[in-house]
Amino acid sequence: MFVDFIAGLMGGAAGVLVGHPLDTVKVHLQTDDPKNPKYKGTFHCLKIIIQKDNIQGLYRGISSPMSGIGLVNSIVFGVYGNIQRLSDEPNSLLSHFYAGSIAGLAQSFVCAPMELAKTRLQLSTQIDSGIKFTGPINCIRYIIKTEGVRGAFKGLTATIFRDIPGFSSYFVSYEFLMRQREIPNIPYTLMAGGCAGIASWLACYPIDVVKTHMQADALGKNAKYNGFIDCAKKGFKKEGTFFFFRGLNSTLIRAFPMNAACFFVVSWIMDIFNKSGMDMVMSSDNPLYLVNLENTTQDNLGNTSSKIEELVRNIITDDSILVQFISTHQDITPNHFTNNIYNDSDDLKSHMESK
Repeated sequence: MFVDFIAGLMGGAAGVLVGHPLDTVKVHLQTDDPKNPKYKGTFHCLKIIIQKDNIQGLYRGISSPMSGIGLVNSIVFGVYGNIQRLSDEPNSLLSHFYAGSIAGLAQSFVCAPMELAKTRLQLSTQIDSGIKFTGPINCIRYIIKTEGVRGAFKGLTATIFRDIPGFSSYFVSYEFLMRQREIPNIPYTLMAGGCAGIASWLACYPIDVVKTHMQADALGKNAKYNGFIDCAKKGFKKEGTFFFFRGLNSTLIRAFPMNAACFFVVSWIMDIFNKSGMDMVMSSDNPLYLVNLENTTQDNLGNTSSKIEELVRNIITDDSILVQFISTHQDITPNHFTNNIYNDSDDLKSHMESK
């Protein structure tokens, strides 16, 4: 459980560093005026932001996701991992779907106010004119002061609607792709993580557009939208279907490197702890799987069982074998014996045959 949280924290930080510039572009494109657009597309928007605010403009608002991504991703991977452990069939794709859905729901309550602050900082030159926020905490404090605690959770419903299908497709697609290779290498793992991110956004992007508009909306009496449904209806009436897919290109371009980095770092951290001997929910056949409770294939399991049965029978009939074996392996420990059952069993078998 502890490792799930640590891996999620590190993976989330890596993903934010890689993907935040294009997230800023996505938010600008989503909130652009369709009747008088400032941007011609993803790369034009990127160019305009750099010309206006330099590289710093692309990273405006990053303090909010960086300060909260550790908590958000630790919740996601922690809940996901523990739901998998409690499942009767932890390796089924349906189990990954349920675990991802519950993880998405759980993190929404932290993610909603965090993304509200991020959105308002990213669009600080366009909304709340005259108000300069020094950071996400200052932004949230202002919202709570003017709108109450409820104001800090503006867009929560949309966040929940987005993250349940988003995270379920996220983990299912990653797990499915990883199963296509017996031993996936690093490039393949990066590809699987990137494709999982793309699949996740394709599953929930229209909802994210509505969420962004709600969170970028003015506060109090000046608000244009009364809720999620009202925002979706007004957006569709004004722009048609295009409203729900504005900024999709930049999102998909951002999703691949961001999620490739996130999943790779998570898998790397979990693999490190796995090699250190900690109790991990991973596959020894495929150490890059995030959650897989099958430690060996059926063939290996059968071979191991027969090997152990043979040793046990010989030890029962002649306990001096075990005594002599241990005397020649003074540094042996229970963990050593368990973790090296293949090597030690062959060694013990050779010892018996030599008798």
